[in-house]
Amino acid sequence: MFPEKSEDAMTFGELLALIRDQQHRLQVLENAFSYLTFCLDDKAGQLLVHNLKLEAQNQQRDAQTQQHFAALAQDIEQRLGGRRAPDDVPPLN
Repeated sequence: MFPEKSEDAMTFGELLALIRDQQHRLQVLENAFSYLTFCLDDKAGQLLVHNLKLEAQNQQRDAQTQQHFAALAQDIEQRLGGRRAPDDVPPLN
């Protein structure tokens, strides 16, 4: 991705490019993770939301991280609550 410079400092432009690349990678991961909720059965989805809510209350995490866990739990809970199987995909049994 970016060649390592053992002796030279990173330029401001290189830092901005690295940040931009990391933001894109994070966005891809967030989207991929959100699509995984469609693969979960109700029990697994409920367990995921429950565990995310527990992480949101974990006092060993900083307040901002707790807020992110809570927001993710809420987002997944909303996705699971309103989901229905697509018409062209057979149900899993």
